[in-house]
Amino acid sequence: MSNDTLKKALQILKPIRTVNLDDPSGQFESILNGLLSDLETPNTLSVLLCEQIAESVYWLRRHVDDKNEIMMEATANVIKDLSGGFGSHRDYSSQDIARALGGDQALKDQIEKSIAKGNTLEGCRSRAFIKSAKEIRIADDLIQRQMLNIRHLQKGLDSIDLKKRILKRMDLEIKGIEDKLLAIEHDPKKD
Repeated sequence: MSNDTLKKALQILKPIRTVNLDDPSGQFESILNGLLSDLETPNTLSVLLCEQIAESVYWLRRHVDDKNEIMMEATANVIKDLSGGFGSHRDYSSQDIARALGGDQALKDQIEKSIAKGNTLEGCRSRAFIKSAKEIRIADDLIQRQMLNIRHLQKGLDSIDLKKRILKRMDLEIKGIEDKLLAIEHDPKKD
């Protein structure tokens, strides 16, 4: 929608704001502005629902990032345990592991050379998954909760929008019936 719609929505939100995140990245505000700019006609309830949806999306992203970080850290620890005592010992960070699993073949080869024979990076990741299953389950539960929040809030927002559309449709139908009625009353053929 237009900048005017976003400005109106932000004006509505300012005095009733419920979410105050310390987010230096600006992700939350970006998500919120995107949702608010999609509103056809902002009102207090729809703006509040958009704010809650934005917060849920923000936390969903954070929990997914946390889950990935848990896996990469656990994988780095497994690699560290498997590479001890081989001379050219190097600790790999979670970012190194993510890059290697993401397609950096040279780094993957380097990591696999440093671990005991018969082990692969994918095998280390599998061991890490088993070791950190409890933490991953907690992250998955948090992700699932945010997804459910988003679905429920979206249903509320849709019902507000649907109500407006139904009322608009009914007004148009009544107007059409009135126009037909007036056309019948003033039928020029009967004159």
